[in-house]
Amino acid sequence: MTNNSSVIVTSEFGLIVRRNALVERQIDLRDLFTAMEVEEGLDVNDHLLSFGPHFGSEALNTIMSRLTKLGLVYFDDFFEFCGDYPPWCSFQAGNNPSSSM
Repeated sequence: MTNNSSVIVTSEFGLIVRRNALVERQIDLRDLFTAMEVEEGLDVNDHLLSFGPHFGSEALNTIMSRLTKLGLVYFDDFFEFCGDYPPWCSFQAGNNPSSSM
């Protein structure tokens, strides 16, 4: 865990999930990990879970489809983070409580 306010994210087809969405939609964390094919996330805090890197857009699309089938709503509950960035650049994501669902 990085700290309580942000999580590390990867630009290599990463995914970020709101933890509250799991509670709101009654989704067990183990089911999320199964859908993601992981035993743990890349990084977590009290509000967000970060996953990745994933290997290509096809793999990312497959996992996003699984998340939707679990009951998560794209963009409201999770979104992908990807792009072409130099390796010396790192990213973190934080929760904005004033706009949380």
